[in-house]
Amino acid sequence: MKLFNTLALSALLVTAGPAFADKTTGQMVDDSVTQAEVKAKIMSDDFVAGGWDINLETRKGVVQLGGFIDDPEKGKLAAERAASVEGVVKVDNQMHVKEGERSAGQVIDDGVTTTRVKSAIGSADLGQGVKINVDTYNGVVLLTGFVDTQEDKVTAGETAAKDANAKKVINGIYVLN
Repeated sequence: MKLFNTLALSALLVTAGPAFADKTTGQMVDDSVTQAEVKAKIMSDDFVAGGWDINLETRKGVVQLGGFIDDPEKGKLAAERAASVEGVVKVDNQMHVKEGERSAGQVIDDGVTTTRVKSAIGSADLGQGVKINVDTYNGVVLLTGFVDTQEDKVTAGETAAKDANAKKVINGIYVLN
């Protein structure tokens, strides 16, 4: 069974190659293992009570944590735990403290904003292998993920800022090159 799982993972990674043109199959495996170990460390029951919605991305040993959180100390601790994992070259902590409470209507508006921004960024020409996460809280749009160029980062930020409901854009996208 273990051999079958390894072969299935290998086949998946080989076929997914074009989507991650900047990474070799070996790098994709290494990043997947690193990401799983980071997730296990920061999502343990003693650390996260009641769940925690953060984005966790890994590319070439760089771990990025992103999202809106209630407690800034837990954000710092999560970054410290991530940095302690073997294979992590750098931790980019893009976790931001939630500002204010949200009404039910604001939650809906934030969801609509997130969807529109994701769609607009998806339509932008940002090259292969780009994965950008979009989170919105009280009209503040947070962009995280990895791109290859500063130009792509700027384009994504400008695209998000065009949304009518985006009061502010935090462009936390990490430029790899």
